[in-house]
Amino acid sequence: MSSFPHRTDVLVVGSGPSGLTTALSLHKHGCTDITVVDCVTTGQNTSRAITLHAATLEALDEIGCAEPLIAACVKAGGGKIWNGDRFHYMGDYSALAPYTKFPFLALIPQHVTEHILGERLLEEGIKVHRPCKVVDLKVNELDPNITDAIFEDGQIVQARYIVGADGARSIVRQTAGIHYADPDGEDLTGKPIKQAIAADVIFTSPYHAAPNEAFFVLSNGNFFISVPMPGSSYDGQEVWRIGFSVSEGVPPQFPPTEYLQDMLDAYGPACIPSSAMPDRVPLKIKKTIWSSRFRTHSAIADTPFTRLFDTGGVIVLVGDAAHLHPPTGGQGMNLGLRDSVFLGPILAEHLKRSTQASATYEPAELDEPLKQWAAVRHAQALKIIALAKRTLAVFSCKNEITWYFGVIPINWMKVRNIGMWISELTGYSRRMNAWNLSGLASR
Repeated sequence: MSSFPHRTDVLVVGSGPSGLTTALSLHKHGCTDITVVDCVTTGQNTSRAITLHAATLEALDEIGCAEPLIAACVKAGGGKIWNGDRFHYMGDYSALAPYTKFPFLALIPQHVTEHILGERLLEEGIKVHRPCKVVDLKVNELDPNITDAIFEDGQIVQARYIVGADGARSIVRQTAGIHYADPDGEDLTGKPIKQAIAADVIFTSPYHAAPNEAFFVLSNGNFFISVPMPGSSYDGQEVWRIGFSVSEGVPPQFPPTEYLQDMLDAYGPACIPSSAMPDRVPLKIKKTIWSSRFRTHSAIADTPFTRLFDTGGVIVLVGDAAHLHPPTGGQGMNLGLRDSVFLGPILAEHLKRSTQASATYEPAELDEPLKQWAAVRHAQALKIIALAKRTLAVFSCKNEITWYFGVIPINWMKVRNIGMWISELTGYSRRMNAWNLSGLASR
């Protein structure tokens, strides 16, 4: 940390996609005194989030980052779902063409997204300082508009703005005292909820699914998903992201191939009758490149903007530090990236106005654009959390009868399947599923 600056306009804590994009957006809008830090020695080398939607690509295009990401992705046109009764198409992304120049679903591993964004940041002369762990924030004794960021090794960086892009366990958020919980009342410390697993695998034989679409299998209370990954990200190998819900028990932290194979046999394409899928062949996993478990919980910060202890320097949260939700619909990274792109011009203008020698702005007036940004992003996060929860509930319907008022029997899996059939007949699902997931209706 010999070249580590001890004073900066903006300190970005965390160098995941949201942190890198925040720095790029700030730089695009004239803020050049930016310091980015991360507590890990190297960037993550796992795929994790894999989806970029049209609204996110539109936002990234504003800061010159969309094209290199598109060049490295698989352009998916939609997906196919087996719901236990029949196949349905989950959406037609080509229908978005009148509304965006990105009418597709971009499938790209998160480590590739981070690499591309990191290279763009280096081109602008901004490096990520590693490993640098922030452990505390204090109001500067001489200037309350400055925040002292205290690092694990005792060094202190004075910053006008702190951007917390440091994930769901954000030190920035915790130190600022911002509450973080499920908006429907279930706190992160509450009872255990459903688990899921994800993995990037290579099969022993070619997969039957199309190389540019997602493939879903919905069974009794569980779901399976497979998504093609770009070969360029894995030395030309044909790699698939697979995922499962786990309705009972706790899966291994890093599920081995044997565990994944058992899940694949139980909930994958083997569940589909040969009459519905005559070309089906048994799927065998040859190699597991990466795997992980995760909880399908949700949380949101009370606000993504505050001043430290109410009267100190500006604190802003983006990405998982501000909101967290189940991965159904592939919205998490997208929401964080749009947070970051839209924050750039507002924070840059706030900095410009606050440092003008002749400025006579009242604090409330100066902060109003940030408050508006925070209100909009908070509202968008609540919508995405609700969408992700609804999708997870639909995917997890069980083939069993639930009695209401002791006299009304309902099988929610059958109700779901009838609804999907009607939506397919009317064309609603093909059009609106893609539109709702794309983010174009409300960025």
